[in-house]
Amino acid sequence: MKFIKKLSLVFLSTILAVSLIGCQSTNNEDVQKKFNEFIQTQFVKTMESDYTTAHTFMVNPKNFGVDMSKVNVNLGNRITEENIKKSKEDNLSALKELKSFDRDVLTDDQKDTYDIYKYQTELEEKLNDDKFDYYQQIFESMTGIHYQLPTTLADWQLRNEQDVKNLVTVVNDIKPYIDSALDYTKKQEEKGLLMVDLNEVIAYCDKIIKKGDQSAVLEAMKKSIDELSLEKGSEYKKQLSQAFKDSFIPAYEDIRDTMKSFKSGTNNTEGYAKFKNGKEYYELLLQKNIGSNKSVSDIRTMMTKAYNNHLKNLMAVAAKNPNINQSEPKTNYKNYTEMLDDIQKNLFNDFPEVKNTSYHIEDINKEIASSSGVAAYFNIPPLDGTEKKQLRVNPNSADVSTVSTYHTVAHEGFPGHMYQYAYMYENISSPYRKALANSSAYSEGYAVYAQYYAFNYLTDIDQNYLELTKENELATYCIIILADIGIHYEGWSFEQFKDFLNAKGLTLEDDEQFKNQYYQLQANPSAFQPYYVGYEEIIALKENAEDKLGTKFKDKDFHTALLKSGTAPFSVVERNIDAYIEQNK
Repeated sequence: MKFIKKLSLVFLSTILAVSLIGCQSTNNEDVQKKFNEFIQTQFVKTMESDYTTAHTFMVNPKNFGVDMSKVNVNLGNRITEENIKKSKEDNLSALKELKSFDRDVLTDDQKDTYDIYKYQTELEEKLNDDKFDYYQQIFESMTGIHYQLPTTLADWQLRNEQDVKNLVTVVNDIKPYIDSALDYTKKQEEKGLLMVDLNEVIAYCDKIIKKGDQSAVLEAMKKSIDELSLEKGSEYKKQLSQAFKDSFIPAYEDIRDTMKSFKSGTNNTEGYAKFKNGKEYYELLLQKNIGSNKSVSDIRTMMTKAYNNHLKNLMAVAAKNPNINQSEPKTNYKNYTEMLDDIQKNLFNDFPEVKNTSYHIEDINKEIASSSGVAAYFNIPPLDGTEKKQLRVNPNSADVSTVSTYHTVAHEGFPGHMYQYAYMYENISSPYRKALANSSAYSEGYAVYAQYYAFNYLTDIDQNYLELTKENELATYCIIILADIGIHYEGWSFEQFKDFLNAKGLTLEDDEQFKNQYYQLQANPSAFQPYYVGYEEIIALKENAEDKLGTKFKDKDFHTALLKSGTAPFSVVERNIDAYIEQNK
């Protein structure tokens, strides 16, 4: 407020200001309270509408205001036109209610939540446009529902007897759920909007069917029942076996048979660009997976520049170290625990402290390990759970002492996802933000950043070799992302894709390997973007902070500002980084 010389006016202005501030404060607090209630209502609605989500994130639902008697115990809502329409209406209604709040009077933390919710719902509204009906592909070869089910069931947490009963119900629901997904996919094929790697899906289903009731997935669920030592444990295992035989296996037979029937029909074996509205849809899908509203053109420019930088760095390291060992050196680690414990010794020098870093390592289910090739993954813990965080590792993976194994474990464990979630759960209060904020670009980009940052702790390995490894991998993935854009936005044929890779020096042994890579990208649009576009966004934020702060820049302070946002779009992350820069100038 400007100083006014006349006493009477000063006095009057002061009274008026105090009066307005008092009134506005009450008003603001009311808006803030209602906003919290709105976000909490959205959280509760989501949890009460989906049993698997509720079971994953909550041990004691009552503590979150969730009434489990309202929850239909099944695998998920059927993929029907009626349910799709309702989902669109609910999303539009929620977005309208969100926009009724005056963002300016919210707290800084609430503004982050507002922006996260707004970004997600507005993007969903665009993707829900009627012109994109049946554009979503359900049976993607890397992330489709057929691919996720075995992992979901093998890792299913059983905490009490009711959970066991519910699991039997869920397994019995697999066939009806898959049948609804196949009905959707058949209509998709009829409309000429199918885009599936049929051979890959059929091959995966054949592996599942071949195992039958000898499946390691079924054995994993039975083992979880045994660990509860229930009086009726044997009876529940029989019920589960029957459900597996009657529902799980037939569901995969249905998928396989349907995919085989599509071979004589219409299936797009190129990219989204081949569909009428495909380029527009792909751009929205890309934005969902990069956590920002940047255009395809923006990302193409960004990743071309990144590729050139990584290639330049790669050549500089190689030129300075012409005798560098090209074969992968070994670390001294004999097991995963040694690795993670060693990283932990350095962790809080460079990252903000968290109280709970206890963890448990288990092998990935052997059936999933052999069919997926996944090296490791982190199981997201419940919001109110007290059990140790769980890291799953592939028992068939290469030697534990390799550098590639080290950075995979750093990605999934410390200082990657396991640490990331520990920090978020301890420092972000909103259950919605912790469970339902969905920015895979931030989450995966951070984990890629963390895996390379952890190279600093490999003091027994030549850092030049590690730098060479990092720059080579990043340059390669820049090419992969540019190729993904080429296929789905430019409409590249296999030959154009192959020519592009060859021109970039990314040569493969034979045409079969080129085809495998082409069809992986074609059937899984924008799958790699969260990891490597996310990484480049974080590196750009870090370089900007280093440039502006100079000697005042500290990794630990930057990491604290980076982690503050939780899983947020990059507009929110950047705002928090900018605030950190301003506070430390």
